[in-house]
Amino acid sequence: MANGTTMTAQKTRNKITQQDVARLAGVSVAAVSLVLGGKGRISPQGVKRIYQAIDQLGYRRATTSPPVTLSRIGLLLPLDCAFSAGLLPELANVLQQAGFSVALAYSTLDPADVLAQTEALLAQDARGIIVCGKLLSSRPETLQALNARTAARHVALTGISAHHHPGPVAAVHPDNALAAHMAADALLEQQHQHIAYLGGENHSLIRAERLGGLSVALGKAGVAFSPSLSFPCAETFDDASVAATQVLKHNPKVSAILCDNPTVLQAVHHALANRLQAHKWRLFSRRIALTGFGECEPSVKLQLPLIAVSHNAIATRALECLRHQLEGSLLLPGDSRLTVAPAFL
Repeated sequence: MANGTTMTAQKTRNKITQQDVARLAGVSVAAVSLVLGGKGRISPQGVKRIYQAIDQLGYRRATTSPPVTLSRIGLLLPLDCAFSAGLLPELANVLQQAGFSVALAYSTLDPADVLAQTEALLAQDARGIIVCGKLLSSRPETLQALNARTAARHVALTGISAHHHPGPVAAVHPDNALAAHMAADALLEQQHQHIAYLGGENHSLIRAERLGGLSVALGKAGVAFSPSLSFPCAETFDDASVAATQVLKHNPKVSAILCDNPTVLQAVHHALANRLQAHKWRLFSRRIALTGFGECEPSVKLQLPLIAVSHNAIATRALECLRHQLEGSLLLPGDSRLTVAPAFL
């Protein structure tokens, strides 16, 4: 009798549909489905209304197997970091495709804030945490504390940086030196020996790594690297255009330019195509080979040569490193698995 009553009650509840829930919550059926599946981006207010409607109606999702709880990976992101912002969509997608749910936390560079946001992710039962971008430049003692807190809970910890990072958090990073070496090799094969480097700030580690790769490539070809052909400039279209004009005006032997980022690449291309090529001076009538670093769809459409480590490649490698740790493997700074090779796009 008791069993019959339970079955009847369950049957009645199952007659309530997602359409009923959506109607009462004032949202679409798709929104209800996404919330129930733990996917998509629904506003907190919408999620609250959906769960209120589910509770009120007594809705229960039909299932033939026990519910599956996804392992959660926490992403600790810095505020105002272009590298992390550009990486986030692909990183979240790669993790979700691998069956993980994703929790986000944003932090300033203040040590107390970094640790507080880490604790917030750990409180959500994250099995792994990925620390991104500028946060890896936090004080060593802060990163050591982060290491200790995750290790105590058997939580995997991996970083993602735009350049090589010595630690103490093992961080996945692109091989910037190899990228410049590959770009220089391609230009040397085209008989370019006077290669300038344009863009990046003087203190940029990414720029320093690429200049190192350029120097090595030139040295192997018997060409001396000249620091005078390295020109820092802000990552703006106007600044790069002005800098390109100065480079060519004062360095008549330069026949190729490596551009630090896609903004500089597009600015130099525009300057050559629309101003320098039309200049009366013979100085600006020569052909200049360009190569840029980084992912950029507009540059690809312009058929400008780019060399980069894609966001997908970085995210995929970070996932692999997390899995190594989740399986009990140790991952230390300097491990070869942390370095991701570039490719021409």
